[in-house]
Amino acid sequence: MTLPIIKALIDWDYDFSQEFQNREKGYTFVIDAWESPKLALYKFTPFGIKCDHTDLQPPAEMLEAAIRGQEANRERIYKINQELRTWIEEHILSD
Repeated sequence: MTLPIIKALIDWDYDFSQEFQNREKGYTFVIDAWESPKLALYKFTPFGIKCDHTDLQPPAEMLEAAIRGQEANRERIYKINQELRTWIEEHILSD
């Protein structure tokens, strides 16, 4: 799956603490751990936020390792780490 338009709009360092204050359009990748950890594309707009799981998923161990050490939160949405970013760039965003 190639996402050429989205590539330029990805915020790799999105600040979740400013989530509802920064209503610019854009995307970031997150780990959605509501049920079991899954990689998701997080789309934010001036009117809301949408979280879609990616069709292609990294190994579960990679997702779990990225969550480890992060502060638990009510939404169960976590930042990705560098290892996941590299995986995304190689497997999802590659041309």
